Amino acid sequence: DHIFGGLAIEQAVDGSVAAYVVTDGNENNRVQRCAPADAGVCISVAGGNGPGSAANQFHLPSGVQIEKAADGSVAAYVVSDRQNYRVQRCALADGGVCTTVAGGNGEGTAANQIQYPMGLTLEKAADGSVAAYVLAD
Repeated sequence: DHIFGGLAIEQAVDGSVAAYVVTDGNENNRVQRCAPADAGVCISVAGGNGPGSAANQFHLPSGVQIEKAADGSVAAYVVSDRQNYRVQRCALADGGVCTTVAGGNGEGTAANQIQYPMGLTLEKAADGSVAAYVLAD
């Protein structure tokens, strides 16, 4: 497993902490939740189905952020999917199945494309909507 640079920290409502990491290489291509309460065992929460471009796959994921619900719980993981040139939102309510929220139209520099997304940050507006800002090559 290789940690490619994606790391997010969750401070839960109950005060517990968990780290979310993206791993690439071979068949990993997944987001894992690692919490002290789990005795150091990491749990895959998205991806992990080999490299690919299906809704349950990533190809070299490189960044992850946590989207919070109004009550402070985790609503979704937002992942920069480097070799698929897209940003995926993986909602817990959908069992971790991801949908493309930006890019996904191949390599390029057009308005609907993202060239090798590497990292991202989220911003939540007063109306509850979420915007992703993506760092790309």
